[in-house]
Amino acid sequence: MNKYGFTLIEMLATITILSILTVIVIVSATNLMETSRNQYYHTQENMMVLAAEEYFLDYRSYLPKTIGEKKTALLQALIAEKYMDQVVDNNDKPCDEMKSYVEVEKIANDQYGYQAVLVCDGYETEQE
Repeated sequence: MNKYGFTLIEMLATITILSILTVIVIVSATNLMETSRNQYYHTQENMMVLAAEEYFLDYRSYLPKTIGEKKTALLQALIAEKYMDQVVDNNDKPCDEMKSYVEVEKIANDQYGYQAVLVCDGYETEQE
């Protein structure tokens, strides 16, 4: 018996505990990064909706006329008309301005619902 070192079982137990802790940290960090990424895109979608609301206030003639009718405003139009800045993904690449849009639907008299669809590299809004 050597009193100056660790036994094989003590070393294996230490390595096992460190491995388990490492896996827990990696999984937690990955989930946190994915949650942050999704929150970023949801914030961008909310900004698109706000920009579209302002856009349709200025261009009321473009709003749907009958209940249930829908109209869209492309992200490209919102950027060109200076209602918002260019939207980039988490790698600073521009999102697709021709596939990203805000859809407005007339729900009732003087009530409209807005839904943003954002298409970026590796991300697309889930349709309801």
